Amino acid sequence: MDAVSALSSRGLISDDQRIMLSGFCKRWSCSSFEALIETNMVSESTFADLAAEILNLPRVRNIRNDSFDEISVSLLPFPFARSRCCIVLDFEGTGDDKSYRVAIADAWDAQSRLMVEDMLHGKVRWCSGERSDIIEAIDRHFPFSSIVPHFWEALSGRRLE
Repeated sequence: MDAVSALSSRGLISDDQRIMLSGFCKRWSCSSFEALIETNMVSESTFADLAAEILNLPRVRNIRNDSFDEISVSLLPFPFARSRCCIVLDFEGTGDDKSYRVAIADAWDAQSRLMVEDMLHGKVRWCSGERSDIIEAIDRHFPFSSIVPHFWEALSGRRLE
């Protein structure tokens, strides 16, 4: 089930809005999550609250002001974390017995969730958070050295070797 279907099944968006969202996604090549947020059908806060409730996930609030250790933040590459709106909040355990707590803006994004789980090689405890909070936390806490090469690459329009 995707976010639009979940919200529709709860009567939070109408069939007409579903059709409009589908057209928006095709026109702008974006996900249903991005369409919902960009069209202001639901706020980021409401979306995160609903994802937490429907998917039975913990809800993290205002993580933009939290402090993160450099090791946790660097577990996901900057461009991936930024584009998929997810950040490792913390982890516990050692070796193969690690457990990670990860905030994600679109908890229905199964592809991103699988990719994160593959990258981390451990148990992932998902949390629902607001997109702008997660993006601001990523921008604030990633080491500058991991951001600059990707920023330069984006500006120059080419991949760095």
